[in-house]
Amino acid sequence: LRLDDQYSSDHHWGLRINALMPDQLFKHKSEEIIQVVEANLPDTFQGHSLREGLVGIRGLAIGSLEQYLSQTIGLDHPPETYQEWLNVPEEDITHIINGEIWYDPSGQFSAIRQAFNSYYPEPVRLRRIAHWCRYFSGMGSYALKRALLRENEYYAVVAFAKAIRWGVQLAFMLDKQYYPYDKWIMAFLPRLPRLAEPLLPIVNE
Repeated sequence: LRLDDQYSSDHHWGLRINALMPDQLFKHKSEEIIQVVEANLPDTFQGHSLREGLVGIRGLAIGSLEQYLSQTIGLDHPPETYQEWLNVPEEDITHIINGEIWYDPSGQFSAIRQAFNSYYPEPVRLRRIAHWCRYFSGMGSYALKRALLRENEYYAVVAFAKAIRWGVQLAFMLDKQYYPYDKWIMAFLPRLPRLAEPLLPIVNE
C-alpha cells in the first residue's frame, strides 16, 4: 500500500515476496521450494535485512492461492452473481487490487483483480449505498440526537464516530472507489476524484 512509516516495523514488517500457487502444488511442492530458497537466500538484499517473515522463511511468504482468496474475499473466482458481490467484505478487496503482480501464468489471480478493478455492478453499488444511507441516518445522526437529549455521552460519542465512518465510506461508494480498513482510510480519502475536496475539511473538523 506504500503506507509504511516509523511505526510499521513493530509487526509483520520486512522485505519479502508473497508467492501464491495452486493448492495442489502448494501441498506437494511447498516444502521443497522452501528448502531450495532458504539454502540460497543472502542475509541482506540492497541493504535490507532478510529477517524472518510473518509466515514461511525469511524473504518469502508462500501459500495456497485458493486459501488466500478464501480468507480475504471468500471466493476462488471472480464474483459471478450480485449475491457473491454483496458477500465480499469491501475492506478485504484491498488485498486483491493493491500491489504489483509479477508473474501469473495461470491468469487466475489476474482475472479476479480485473473483475474487481471494474468496480461493483451498478445494482450492487446502489444497494450498498442505500444500506449505508440507512446506517448513517438511523444508527448515526438519529441515534446521536437521541443520545444527546438523554445526556448519554458514551453512546453519543459512539454514534458520532459511526456517523463519520459511514459518511466517509459513502463518499467512496459515490466515487466508485473501494474503501480500505479504517486505519488506512484517511490516507485514501484525499485520492477520491470528486468528493475529497469538499469532504476533507468537514471530516477533519
